[in-house]
Amino acid sequence: MDYNRKKMEVETNQLTQQIDIMTHTIQREKERAAELELRARLFNFGKYKSDDQEGMFDSLGAKVEEVYRGCMGDSEANLSTLQMLKAIESRLDELLENVEIVPKERLVLAERAKEKERRFRMRDEKMRQDKQNQERLKRALERAQADVKKTTVKKLMARSQRLARKLKTSQVYDISDKEKEEQLYFYT
Repeated sequence: MDYNRKKMEVETNQLTQQIDIMTHTIQREKERAAELELRARLFNFGKYKSDDQEGMFDSLGAKVEEVYRGCMGDSEANLSTLQMLKAIESRLDELLENVEIVPKERLVLAERAKEKERRFRMRDEKMRQDKQNQERLKRALERAQADVKKTTVKKLMARSQRLARKLKTSQVYDISDKEKEEQLYFYT
């Protein structure tokens, strides 16, 4: 009977510890949700237009997908941005734990190899830019030394005559008739 009682007490202690852990986790998630809600309110406070937000979300999603493919490899899984971020975070945690296990000598060798690779890339990039600059200078020199092309000028064309406005003869007579009537009325 003592054995069963001890077993029950151990299970009870384990269950209370699990309950404490769960309540602590729930409290932490509630705090995190409140913080995220505050950030969302600040973000949506009218500082950004909806079109700008959509464009920003699309660009962020593309960047997250790029990082995800770099970390996890090309995966055909159709994951949301949050799921990709969670996967990246878990992979990063795994790698950080594994770094502590790796011997220091191996880590130093890996760092040296990465630095050497970076220097090679920088040298190749500089050589490529120098080559582009040389090609640009060569083209500019060729343009400067090339024969001047004569531009053909269009022949001068005579201007077309403007159409003369024709006055209606009846209006001319009407005006003159009115003037005549006025002159006769006022001056006779």
